Order: sequence, then structure tokens, then C-alpha cells
Amino acid sequence: MKSFRFTISTVLLLAVVTALSIALVQSRMRSTSLEQEINSLTPLRELDIAAQVENATADIGAPATVQSLAYDPTGPTYLVSYAYHAPDSGVRQTSSFLLTYRGRGKYVGHLRTGPYLREEPDVAGERGTTIVVWDREIRAVLEADD
Repeated sequence: MKSFRFTISTVLLLAVVTALSIALVQSRMRSTSLEQEINSLTPLRELDIAAQVENATADIGAPATVQSLAYDPTGPTYLVSYAYHAPDSGVRQTSSFLLTYRGRGKYVGHLRTGPYLREEPDVAGERGTTIVVWDREIRAVLEADD
């Protein structure tokens, strides 16, 4: 039986294959990261934002209707104008809040009016109701990676 011997050319070939495999994995990870960042800088669909805000307010028992959205790419942030009915008087009230980009397809804002204020502040000192809006395409990619 002949023993297996490593030659210099075999070792060099294995080293090159290993280095190329590592480079391929790193480049794929980097391209995925860049694609997510590009997608996060692209404005979300206004109907999607409105639906997520309205669902979040309905879940806490004080439904609001989104009236308008304004996108500011320098932030990137959204100014969300909404209307709700005051629970005590039933009078229609309007207000607005900012949704600020927090990375990985997530926008966060706080409703700081009437029925959306809490008695006690949270850990960060915020009394307003937290609204989280996700970019559904990026969230789907992130959930697939997990």
C-alpha cells in the first residue's frame, strides 16, 4: 500500500482554494449588507406605513387614521399626521409624530397625545406610545437569515 504524500503544489492548491472560499463568503455577506442598506434608504410604501400605524393604534384600543405622510431623506424620517377621536369627548383630534430610521428596516416613533400617553414613563423615560414600522421586504430577508 502506497502512503499518501503532500507535495508543495498540493498544499499551495489547498491554500488557494481555502482563501478563495473565504473571500467568496465575505463578499456575499458584504453584498447582502449593502443591499439591505440601499433598501433602507429607499422610501417605504406610504400605504404600508399607514396600515402599520393604524394597526398599532387599533391594537392599543385608540384607533387613529393616518392623514398624510412626508418623507425626509436626510433623516431618513417620516412625518406622520394622524387623526383620532378623543375618548372622553369624542371630538376628532389631529396630531403628528416622527418615524425615525433605526437600521435594518426599522422605523420608530412615539405618539405623545391624549389617549396614547402612559401614566408612567418607560425605561428610557418615554411616556408616549411606541410605534414601530418595518420595511416588510427587509424584515423578510432578516427572518430568513435567522
